Amino acid sequence: MSLTSKIMLNPRHTKKNGHKTIIIRLTLNRKSIEITTGYSVNPKYWNEAKSEIKSNCPDVENVTRLNKRIRHMRVQIEDKVIGLQESGALKTLSLSALKKELSDKKKESTLLHYTDELIKELELGNKVGNARVYKTLRRSLDDFLNGKDLPLRSVNFKFLKSYEAWYLSKGNTINGLSVYLRTLRAILNRAIKEDLLAQDQYAFKNYKIKKESTKKRAITASDMKLFMQYEPNTKQKQRAKDTFLMSFYLMGASFVDLAFLKLKNIVDDRIEYRRKKTGQLYSIKITKPLFDILNRYTQDKGGDDFILNVITKEELPQQKIQVRDELKRVNKRLKEIGKECGITQPLTSYVARHTYASLANNKNVPLSAISQALGHKDQKTTSIYLAELNNEALDEYHEMIIDN
Repeated sequence: MSLTSKIMLNPRHTKKNGHKTIIIRLTLNRKSIEITTGYSVNPKYWNEAKSEIKSNCPDVENVTRLNKRIRHMRVQIEDKVIGLQESGALKTLSLSALKKELSDKKKESTLLHYTDELIKELELGNKVGNARVYKTLRRSLDDFLNGKDLPLRSVNFKFLKSYEAWYLSKGNTINGLSVYLRTLRAILNRAIKEDLLAQDQYAFKNYKIKKESTKKRAITASDMKLFMQYEPNTKQKQRAKDTFLMSFYLMGASFVDLAFLKLKNIVDDRIEYRRKKTGQLYSIKITKPLFDILNRYTQDKGGDDFILNVITKEELPQQKIQVRDELKRVNKRLKEIGKECGITQPLTSYVARHTYASLANNKNVPLSAISQALGHKDQKTTSIYLAELNNEALDEYHEMIIDN
């Protein structure tokens, strides 16, 4: 088999703007076919001797990258012909059939459509939280693009800077932008792994995602006293207050961990459970104020009953939805309570965790104890050189923190 190829401009057709299409002329056994690359250029910026676009071409953002991409297309076409020859399929193809075979491409993936596909995949895998994050980004991108989709390869450095400026102009935060861009980065990384996007088209190569220090969420000891003294006037507010204090009394337990607590997690006057996020085992002494709260929710229940009744379904997707919806309700009531108490820091369930750590620090509790209580896995500044504390020591520090 005699096979040669050349990158050149289409000699027979000129576009209205004066550009000519860049083609790959393939000569097989002295017979030629022409395959378009999908790119075009003004002839005065074409280097005939080198079969490439000149470096001073003003219409191309990155000439070197585009030339490299076209050369790669040429190599792929030659490899495909060789593969057809080795399989014996080449001799059965006419020139027109061969041209169609070589010209057929997968439909180019676009940003919004590809994001939709990933959302469906996450939902099928019961990754409800991740799917929700992707959906939120998708809505933002749709707004930015005015509903017009664009190829994944068009997500470049310029796109990121434009999106950044647009997003922040809406009064949004740097950290909100950071969440969206980290999600977008994950989408592009997935596309590269699936060969839908070339590595040299990676938009985040020279773009650094910005981040601001997170605003403190803890409330002061005096605010905590105001919260504890607050008398709820509705069942919903009582539940919200109890949830906040349960988190505080359980060393800053997360809302999801509270939601999954069952009666059988109460063992010998302690709460024993594994944290959902890290799998770390906790064994926390039930203090008097925590006992009083638990007593309101554990009457007439068996070991497999959930203490807070947030979860009523056994199916995991429904459980996650129930936890998310209840968290929204609790946080709404906590904000109302905070305003009624005159607490300026907006209250959420997560504030209880921050407050526990803050009050511990103010009472000079060792950093190793705080880290262990909160379940931080990355303890390079603490547990690398400090031994873990036993339950008795943690109990002592814990009672010191919650005693206001």
